[in-house]
Amino acid sequence: MKKDLNYYLGLPYKIEVTPIPEGEGGGYMARLPQFGRLGIVGDGDNIEEAIADLSVNKELRFKRYLEEGLVIPEPEKEREEFSGRFVIRMPKFLHGELSSQAQTNGVSLNQYVTTLLSMNFQTDKLAVSINTVEKKVKSLSEHIGALKYTIESASGSIHRDINSYLAGGYSRAA
Repeated sequence: MKKDLNYYLGLPYKIEVTPIPEGEGGGYMARLPQFGRLGIVGDGDNIEEAIADLSVNKELRFKRYLEEGLVIPEPEKEREEFSGRFVIRMPKFLHGELSSQAQTNGVSLNQYVTTLLSMNFQTDKLAVSINTVEKKVKSLSEHIGALKYTIESASGSIHRDINSYLAGGYSRAA
């Protein structure tokens, strides 16, 4: 399907409608929150007018985006709602061990397994964050290693890389 103006105008963008305080003129403001707080908005004396104005402004903005070759983001997908319940199959010995540990800790099997999952989930999230930081530090270290500096003296300029400076008794960080 060709992604033309009609394509984008037909997409189900989320619309937020809020009242405008009387001190600011009153009425209602409708907006597409995906485009920022005041990215694409419309206003009117009532909700219907605000949404109609928003539609006009959305069409004008989308036309301009297409003319300028700018990317128009498509609607964000709604997060799936979860019931908080799922069934898992496991070996009998593991079921028995988990039940025994739950009983030892004075909690239900459900509560014990939920606690174990939560603890491991947090550890996993922390490991991802640490990996990200480690990659950034390594990248910075590589960039620092590539730096060069110039010493100006009466006899002329001397160009050295940072490694020759570090070799003179200083150790490299990270």
